[in-house]
Amino acid sequence: MEVPVLIPAFQPGPELVALVEQLVQYGTPLIVIVDDGSDPRCRAIFERCATFSQVRVLRHPSNLGKGAALKTAIRYILESATHFIGAVTADADGQHAPEDILAVARTLIANPDCLALGCRHFGEHVPLRSRVGNLCTRALARVILGQPVQDSQTGLRGLPITLLPHLLNLPSNGYEFELDMLIAAKHLGLTVVERPIQTIYSPGNPSSHFDPLRDSMKIYFVLFRFSMVSLVTAVLDNLVFYLAYRMTSHLLIAQAIGRGLAMLFNYNAARRAVFLSHERHKVLFPRYLLVVIASGAASYGLIRLFQHFVRMDPFLAKITAEFLLFGLNFVLLRDFVFTQRPRTAATDWTRYYRSVPFTARFTRKYTTAVLVSALRELRGPGGVIIELGGANSCFLDRIMAEIRPSAYHVIDSNAYGLEILSSRPDKPPQVCVHRGDVLKVDLPVRADAVFSVGLIEHFDPAGTRKAVLKHLELLRPGGYAIVSFPTPTAVYRAARAVTELAGLWNFPDERPISRREVLESVEPFAEVVTEKTLWPLVYTQHLMVMRKREQPHEAGAAVAS
Repeated sequence: MEVPVLIPAFQPGPELVALVEQLVQYGTPLIVIVDDGSDPRCRAIFERCATFSQVRVLRHPSNLGKGAALKTAIRYILESATHFIGAVTADADGQHAPEDILAVARTLIANPDCLALGCRHFGEHVPLRSRVGNLCTRALARVILGQPVQDSQTGLRGLPITLLPHLLNLPSNGYEFELDMLIAAKHLGLTVVERPIQTIYSPGNPSSHFDPLRDSMKIYFVLFRFSMVSLVTAVLDNLVFYLAYRMTSHLLIAQAIGRGLAMLFNYNAARRAVFLSHERHKVLFPRYLLVVIASGAASYGLIRLFQHFVRMDPFLAKITAEFLLFGLNFVLLRDFVFTQRPRTAATDWTRYYRSVPFTARFTRKYTTAVLVSALRELRGPGGVIIELGGANSCFLDRIMAEIRPSAYHVIDSNAYGLEILSSRPDKPPQVCVHRGDVLKVDLPVRADAVFSVGLIEHFDPAGTRKAVLKHLELLRPGGYAIVSFPTPTAVYRAARAVTELAGLWNFPDERPISRREVLESVEPFAEVVTEKTLWPLVYTQHLMVMRKREQPHEAGAAVAS
């Protein structure tokens, strides 16, 4: 197993030794046990565990809490072990079977950007305090996270490496740490993956150190934090609105002043106390301000509506409007403002090919017309054409009909899209399908034209440069490369923001590219023949046509001829 196991332990029994022995037998590379201030009579248990070379035992001089113990273990592996993709946490009381710990580790390995939870089934055989505690915290987690979590209190978790540093900054140190962990994962945009595990309890659950009253109160303090922030914000907003309206008798001015002053308090309180966000203000605040403006406008509209149709007092109308908008405001703060957008997630092209958006009918038709027009002007009929990233190509039919190339090669790494193309009964004999990395693949022929649409923006800058140069590498001297990519126009940014807000954006790794970035990549090897921005496409694509030089301008420039 490639994942270390972290075990917080307070007053452990012989179950801990048995668990460690089995994990060692299964090949666990590292087991970090934190003695959270246990009595001296437990020393023999920790010493027995420490006899295994894979085990590290860390100690707290006093009992600091489960969350503090996990932080100590996390800090240790971040400082001492750099080759792991994450870590699995497990309890010391025998409630987690070694087989389940390994299964959660495999789930983490298969989903390295997700938080893996080992979820128990809470039937009648489970102690009542555990059933009640899980039911309440599950409902709380559903509200705060925006998704159902079957076992929000499970101690068996697979933590991705990207989450670990953020957990060290959480303020909680007890059992509430596990709920705060879910909130931190939500803020980072991490998906929660649940895996069923065995439900193991001794009669009466005597080995658990979870205090039903004290620790439940700590867990529900998470909800209390949000409730208090909401209450103070509402009191401040309505009080200032009332005073401003009494002074000005102007509804819009009173609404703006009340919302503005409440915003100053709510932004920092929600960021620090509720959603535990550490994202930069320049990223968070514009999104927060957009929600405040939209919410304020909606509230103002409802107030006017209540006044006009119900003849409601302005102050009562204000309170009613804010009450009706409360749930929507929370969802927007949770899912739009204080959730980071995934930065490393790749586009799921198989999912895209299985369900192509209806808007693609227009965009593909327009892009195809522009592309075919460019090919006709450059080459006329005939020649060899290569399409990079063209699985299930939407340009093939019209290019074959109007350009009539002698050979048409499609290169992509997506097996599903290539299979759709290969299995077409009407696939022309000139079409050759190649599965491979577009940055590394090579063909025995050199083409007259190489093109891609919507490809180079799915790499980091270094990968984009390689992708652009691959077009030229596959060309014969004098051949033409055509690339189309989104540009960072205001129209693009606005359209993408709206699409992301609606949850319809399917390309998490797409980044808009400036024409300068492309020009700097090709300048020694090709000259730009023509270019244009395709403004009818809302996600403003820029199309560049380049002719490969007979010889590079700069000696030593590395591109294959």
